[in-house]
Amino acid sequence: MPATFSLPQISTNVRFAASSLIFPELASAWAERLFLTPPRQGAMSALDLIDARSSFVEHKGRHIATWRWGSLDSPAVLLVHGWGGYAAQLRGFVFPLLRAGYRVIAYDQPAHGVSEGRLTGLPDLADVMAEVSWHHGEVRGVIAHSLGGAALALAVARGLRVESIVAVSPPSDLVGYSRRFARWHWFPEPVRRAMQAAIEDRYGVRWEELELSRLAPKLGARALVIHDRDDRVVPWTQGASFAHQWPGARLLSTDGLGHRRILEDEGVTHAAADFISGRSAVANVASATMPVPSPLY
Repeated sequence: MPATFSLPQISTNVRFAASSLIFPELASAWAERLFLTPPRQGAMSALDLIDARSSFVEHKGRHIATWRWGSLDSPAVLLVHGWGGYAAQLRGFVFPLLRAGYRVIAYDQPAHGVSEGRLTGLPDLADVMAEVSWHHGEVRGVIAHSLGGAALALAVARGLRVESIVAVSPPSDLVGYSRRFARWHWFPEPVRRAMQAAIEDRYGVRWEELELSRLAPKLGARALVIHDRDDRVVPWTQGASFAHQWPGARLLSTDGLGHRRILEDEGVTHAAADFISGRSAVANVASATMPVPSPLY
């Protein structure tokens, strides 16, 4: 999708580009904060989660807002939103999962929605996912959207034990995303590399260690990837590559739902619940239908 810029965005980008030439260290620090600050776009209404029991989980001094549906005696499925999102975006999955006999847990990521925090990144999202899962217990499956899918892969590789996962519209190329981010904000490659190094120092992990190709040998859960061919935020090829790299994963492609409306489609929500419960394999193994190597764009 061609980038479109508002006048405030253009003004900010011009200042960013100028500062990167004159004060590169300041520009890289600014870039790091910008990269780790999620947009506060959209918000749930007071009624979106009124039928759920709310609580908070503490993680590194921050209160993470969580919501629960269903009986405490039932096995749980975790709902994980993406970057700039919020828990209520995934409520379409709740009732199909309840009907399948599950307890459902949703939460706002750190620095998102009503959860505390100002900065967050992929390793932090994976750690919070594991903490919420441990706190609520008996989590058998996870449904994650967008960057939540990448965080889910990292959490599973680090030891989160679940039987089944569904990744909706997940990215598979994190370094590529950082380059698109740099182009969007008009800062040069040396500043992007400095930003990446600062983020690596912050979380104590190299970016290449976060790439799905490196995590794949540790990914044992049954996996379904659902991605729309008309997704203009995370291209379909990213989800197809994600499915191709997750061992034994299955790929379900949709048309005309884009990146966010896919979360509200009944066909998608029921397919996800059926896969988590084992009632349906949904689609063929992705590696059988993808070219090798699979394209990213």
